[in-house]
Amino acid sequence: MSTHPVYVISGVAGSGKTTLAHAWAPTMGAAVVDLDVVAANVVDAALSEHPEARPWQINAAYRAQRYQCLIDAITTERRSATVMAVAPFTQEIAGEAPWVQFVRDIGGEPVQLVWIQTGARALSERIASRGAARDEGRSDAAVPTPPPAVPHHAVNGERPVPEIVASLRSRFGNEG
Repeated sequence: MSTHPVYVISGVAGSGKTTLAHAWAPTMGAAVVDLDVVAANVVDAALSEHPEARPWQINAAYRAQRYQCLIDAITTERRSATVMAVAPFTQEIAGEAPWVQFVRDIGGEPVQLVWIQTGARALSERIASRGAARDEGRSDAAVPTPPPAVPHHAVNGERPVPEIVASLRSRFGNEG
């Protein structure tokens, strides 16, 4: 059984992770595995149990369950296709040990980390324009974070998406 590549697309809320994945994936013949999609049932069930909670609070409280859904989806999809995995991956990119464990959990190499760097103003504008419930009341929304503590490929999230895709295609070719 072959294991296809995984491109981990990381960045803060509003950085353009999902937009990039959906633009880049077709050029690579890749499947998009988005944390918000694959873990929606976990979040919905938790919100039913805790109607007073905001989605971002549920996302934080149920992080382990949500990321397990993501890991399961990545390992399933990569058996048959290249995967674009979309999530903040905050804990996984914080150091070598959590990154190595994450890579092991999704079936090992090849895995490439793409980090989207976006400024506070652009983040604020994007978060406001999308009006997603998951962003309501977040104190950390629109706050840029430092780069990952593990090897990664940084892209400027304020560039037009087609330019970002072209730069990534140039960097990685068609590894899918």
